[in-house]
Amino acid sequence: MKRSAVLLSLLCSLLFVRSTFAAEPTHKVEVLKDAPPGLAPEISASLNGQGFRIAAAGKTACDVWLAKTLLVKAGFKPTDTIKYSFTPGQLIGAIRFPEKTIGGDYRGQEIEPGIYTLRYGLQPNDGNHLGTSDVRDFLLACPAKKDIKPDVVVKKDDLFKLSSQSAGTTHPTIFLLLPPSDEPLKHPELQHDDEKDLWILGINAAAQADGKPVQIPLRLVTIGKTAG
Repeated sequence: MKRSAVLLSLLCSLLFVRSTFAAEPTHKVEVLKDAPPGLAPEISASLNGQGFRIAAAGKTACDVWLAKTLLVKAGFKPTDTIKYSFTPGQLIGAIRFPEKTIGGDYRGQEIEPGIYTLRYGLQPNDGNHLGTSDVRDFLLACPAKKDIKPDVVVKKDDLFKLSSQSAGTTHPTIFLLLPPSDEPLKHPELQHDDEKDLWILGINAAAQADGKPVQIPLRLVTIGKTAG
């Protein structure tokens, strides 16, 4: 009788340990206290010294930094396809892929290790992009060596051409922005879309609307690509 009880207790312990390991997340986000390296002085001065690190299976997948303050449109109302009140070409932050890591954008384009600026852009509203996303909000990665001023890149063609150099293709290097949550986030979070296999970084961006400070919750797809 005692032997059966011991065996049962041991089995329960093994099952508990197994379930604990199974519950361990494969991907995590943590606060990164290092300032973004390798950026032009004016760009660097525009960004926060604190960033966010996305780890996948114990290895760094990418690091993300946001601008210190983002100017947004006061009274902005989202539409069915545009969810963020940024200006196309606006500097939003930076992203870094560590050495010996080949990153990938939302289209599945390969990105060499290094650091890139992130600028806001809208997916063209034409028939060539059907099925890519339900929304038009994206961040475009641009090579840090060529993007040296924090000013808005006004012309769409200039922005797309600059971003396309990040992947060495004719298409901009893009990261999807999903619709923000209704309220600012209490802490950085990383969510997984099981259906589309996307890893989504949720962080607050400090912004100003009509001179008043606001918090904008961003939801940025850092890992994963479109099936369209």
